[in-house]
Amino acid sequence: MLENLIGEWRRGMSGRVSEETIDELESHLREAVAELARSGLTEEQAFERAAKELGTTSGLAREFAKTNYGTWLPIKLASGVGLLGVAAGAITLLLNLDSPGLRFLLWSHVVLVTLGYSTTFLIGALGICYVGQRAFSGFPRQQLRGLARATFAFGWVAAIATIGAVVLGAFWAEEAWGRYWGWDLKEVGGLAVILWQLTFVAAHWFMRRNEQVLVLMSLLGNVVVGMAWFGSNFLTETQAYGTMAWVTLVIALAVHCALFVAGFAPAGWLRRSNAV
Repeated sequence: MLENLIGEWRRGMSGRVSEETIDELESHLREAVAELARSGLTEEQAFERAAKELGTTSGLAREFAKTNYGTWLPIKLASGVGLLGVAAGAITLLLNLDSPGLRFLLWSHVVLVTLGYSTTFLIGALGICYVGQRAFSGFPRQQLRGLARATFAFGWVAAIATIGAVVLGAFWAEEAWGRYWGWDLKEVGGLAVILWQLTFVAAHWFMRRNEQVLVLMSLLGNVVVGMAWFGSNFLTETQAYGTMAWVTLVIALAVHCALFVAGFAPAGWLRRSNAV
């Protein structure tokens, strides 16, 4: 009986929203039916009540149509900034094409490492926007899935750029200093960033149904890159930067960790606390 009712419900939804959305709604519907059935209702009564609470077919279609309309603004902004970064890097390399081979190799390294690290920061910025919106309101599941897909794409760009930067940096070091790798702080930082970026990309394969965790992981990426990019410079050139640079970095990293924890709070928690 229940399977027939759900089959009829799915046919009513078919063509109005994506099959992926229907599958997700069906899982919620089955959970609600099971909960109501335990309270003493028949399967048919439980299904009717659960379907009513979930919403009408036309109403659900309208809601998901609103959710899927366009792309989330922060993703558009991050994409635009990313394209500008790529364009700026390409222009920089074009302007230095006539540089000696060793100098051009160094410029290529600098452009790629800046692109890789900055893209990781862009991913983290999307995570911050997610935490901020979710603190005041809900974050639709479909929108969250789109955000997870965007961070996955950005993650690949960041990883490829950083790997390329480290490889080019190794060749430059061999030409300039006679060794490919010296285990200095900047090299170790670059290796740490690559390991994090590959971990982040791999997580999208193995945890693809846990979009919230994937998006919140981006905040930790900012912590890793912050220590690798700025922390390594502060450690090697302490006198040039001073104590305030370290204080600023530590505060920034602490804020990111706090936002990571806040991302697991119930949706709208800040709005409710302000109302009280």
